[in-house]
Amino acid sequence: MSNSISKPFCACSTPQGVGGIAIIRASGSQSAELMDSYTKILRTAECAYGNEDKKITLSGLPGYVSAYATIIDPVTKKAIDNVIITHFVAPHSYTGDEMVEISCHGGEAVKQEILRIMLENGFRAAEPGEFTRTAFLNGKLDLSEAEAVMDVIAADSERALRAANMQMNGKLSKELGEVEDIIYHALTLIEMIVEFPEHDDTPDNEQEVISMATDALDRLNKLKMSYAQGRILSERMRVAICGSPNSGKSSLLNVLSGYERAIVTEVAGTTRDTLEVNLNINGIPVTLIDTAGIRDTDDRIEAIGVERAYKELTSSDLVLYMVSPTEELSNFEFYLTEILKSTTANRLVLVFSKSDAGENKYSDAMINKAKEAGVDTIISISSMNQINIEELKEVITSYYDKLGGSASGSIILLNRRHFELIDSATESLNMAIGAIRDGMGVDIASSVMRNTLEAIGKITGKTVSVELANNIFGRFCIGK
Repeated sequence: MSNSISKPFCACSTPQGVGGIAIIRASGSQSAELMDSYTKILRTAECAYGNEDKKITLSGLPGYVSAYATIIDPVTKKAIDNVIITHFVAPHSYTGDEMVEISCHGGEAVKQEILRIMLENGFRAAEPGEFTRTAFLNGKLDLSEAEAVMDVIAADSERALRAANMQMNGKLSKELGEVEDIIYHALTLIEMIVEFPEHDDTPDNEQEVISMATDALDRLNKLKMSYAQGRILSERMRVAICGSPNSGKSSLLNVLSGYERAIVTEVAGTTRDTLEVNLNINGIPVTLIDTAGIRDTDDRIEAIGVERAYKELTSSDLVLYMVSPTEELSNFEFYLTEILKSTTANRLVLVFSKSDAGENKYSDAMINKAKEAGVDTIISISSMNQINIEELKEVITSYYDKLGGSASGSIILLNRRHFELIDSATESLNMAIGAIRDGMGVDIASSVMRNTLEAIGKITGKTVSVELANNIFGRFCIGK
């Protein structure tokens, strides 16, 4: 399906605000020809600056050729801006249709004037995500690759960018395509069993179908498990810092974030509300949350802060329980029990703080109590002297690496929609395998397996509805 018969469209692909340069894109049949009347080519490889003997138009430029040009108001004949303009000839462009990209100066007036001239002379304003939607409709990208474009744009860490690029470059599509091939092979064998039962309805053939379905199921399960990491890459890992007042929570937040984000004093209870900082730890996007000191208090405002602290523990991926050298054993035991009501032991890290000021005299007993409760990760740090801060970062990194069981360099699902569809696909495959093993017949298994193919097709775009496609691309930014 081609989108080239519609009116050419244009948009600015760089965000609002002033910058050194901006990119304006146009796509659609005869885009360059429409711009010939107000684009004067000044210099290309074929036309030296000031050579009036050789006239070259934008539409006359071959594909993938850039030129130095002036955009001229066709009414006033005044120059708007000197630009670099690139011509892309169909089908060798991002959208698959003819395209033009203008690199102009990044002032708001410049961008708006160029767009005004284009909209008054044959173009229409692009809809959100229309460039990528056109690429999808023209077969330049499948749906999973198209969605990964926004993941690349949204990536705010090295690992998120790497995962998004793998998907945009077709790694997920390739894996799902191989799974589809396995299932189609199994369905072909099932058809032979159904059509020629006297020859093919044997336990060996049924076992072969189960073997192929199990292979496909294993591969889909690995993708599904990877979403534990992918969710963090797309939504950030939430790491809460909790503990009694004056246990060093705000100091740790400051040293990890690299600047004085939280107020630090010797007065217990300085932090009365949650305070969030976004940072990058070893390529992992992290939201660090400093919470109010946990204790019983008659102060109404502080009590609200303590309540919010417990609430934050429930929604956090990892909790750092800070224990100072002066912490009493009875307080530690009580608050450890309370904290574990809001999180699980495998998400809790016991952090002995202020190691520069000495060791807590109850540390051995505290460690034993923590281990009895199932807490395995224990570390001693000093924010002031930055002792074991890098080791604490490794603790956070290790937690991420253990999620999903994914090996380094493997495909990581970033998109919740993909996760839910693969979850549905694995459920259908499990039902198909169960149907054969329970003697319900391969024909029933065949019907259920087709549900798996439909779910996969909704990821790649083979079975996606127009409404769903419009909804997906409608969330894209204008200009992409």
